[in-house]
Amino acid sequence: MTRQILPQVETLATHQRSEAWRTDAAQSLDHPILFWITRGQGRIMVDCRMRGIGPNTAIFIPPHTLFSYEMFASPQGMVVSLPRDDTSGLPRKPALLKASSVQMQSEITGLIDALSRELGELRPGQRRAVMAYVMMLGVWIDRALTGQPQGELGKSERVLQKFSHVVSIGHRDGKSLGEFAADLQVTPTHLTRLTQNAVGKPASALLQERVIQAACEALLHTDRPVQDIAEKLGFSSPAYFTRAFQAHTGKSPSAFRKTR
Repeated sequence: MTRQILPQVETLATHQRSEAWRTDAAQSLDHPILFWITRGQGRIMVDCRMRGIGPNTAIFIPPHTLFSYEMFASPQGMVVSLPRDDTSGLPRKPALLKASSVQMQSEITGLIDALSRELGELRPGQRRAVMAYVMMLGVWIDRALTGQPQGELGKSERVLQKFSHVVSIGHRDGKSLGEFAADLQVTPTHLTRLTQNAVGKPASALLQERVIQAACEALLHTDRPVQDIAEKLGFSSPAYFTRAFQAHTGKSPSAFRKTR
């Protein structure tokens, strides 16, 4: 995926339609993303931790964080795809925040609306203005975090968090689940039990979903041959890659590429 230069603001519905990969499958981005849910119910998985979400909820996802989400009941909201800029002051950890007061709701809505307007008008100083709004969103998140307790992770949750991280950044290494488990100093059976209990999926499914997401992005955003993509993602042959890709997406890699 190409790195974000300027933020992108879109409605939740538009974002869901434009997704290359299913939103309910494990994915990871190389830039931060902020969801602002104003209507509807759903659930989100972040670092193999499942949480319920409802109206007036903000979810901040840093780069290289494994997540997925499902929304129900005619959801509405905004999605801000943010640039990866270490000077923007955005948090380094995921955050799920309930905006309980009208003031908090008005502030984040106003910031997103102002950012969207600035992006829609080509004016002198646009980049500085845009980054100022991004920094203010970071301030809003920091302030919201101070009013919500952050509990300590247990041993199992720490293992799942580490697994999420290594899958997010190491999915292209062609490692087996056993190798990932060994790096975490647990058995594949134990790791699978943890993910099954936490998110209802075996660890192998989360790993494969992340690999398929990477394949979708490569097919849509590059002209690399299918054989090269298969090799880079650790598949033993293009035929095996095609079978796995079609099983998850319902299309062959070539047919999927034609949808871009």
